[in-house]
Amino acid sequence: MRRRCTLYRYRVPAPGEFPGSGPVSVDVVLADQALLGIRGGPVPEPDWAAIAWTDPDDPPPGGDRSWLVDTFVAWSGTGPAAVKQVSLVLRLEGLDADGFTGRYRHHATVAAANHGMDRYVQNSVVDGPPGLDAVSELCFSSERSWVDDFYLLADSAEVVRQDVRGFIDLRATASALVAEHVIRPLTGSDAVRVVG
Repeated sequence: MRRRCTLYRYRVPAPGEFPGSGPVSVDVVLADQALLGIRGGPVPEPDWAAIAWTDPDDPPPGGDRSWLVDTFVAWSGTGPAAVKQVSLVLRLEGLDADGFTGRYRHHATVAAANHGMDRYVQNSVVDGPPGLDAVSELCFSSERSWVDDFYLLADSAEVVRQDVRGFIDLRATASALVAEHVIRPLTGSDAVRVVG
């Protein structure tokens, strides 16, 4: 499924800012990012306020930067995300777009064996300004699941780390905890395409 991903640096868009009739959801950066620090290391303050997810056939919203993405739902639970991490992903220098996309898609297999997320979504950039190659959505059913199930096995953190080091520029990739707000839900065939 193709979607439009629009980044808002300094503000959260109002629901009335989205013309068209397609599905719209907005991920709003949370003020409290402390859960990101559970596994050690610093918790940088996000340098953006929100991301809007819209139908590419609707007029583009008025954010700061916008990309068309191909959305791949690696797996999906049934309920809303209690904890959602969004990562703005940049590929390693020297890796072309096709090589990155292939490695990124393969990472879903590694993630399935090592993460306990309720939903994992990969959004590969297909068109837009430079500076973003993908957006990952990691959704957990509760804070307890975030703490207990982020890594499933004793060596999961190292297995995941080794895999992503082969295709992601970890120094340039930024993550934030967000609250997901559905403005216009998926309906009919759109809902089937996302879940299936």
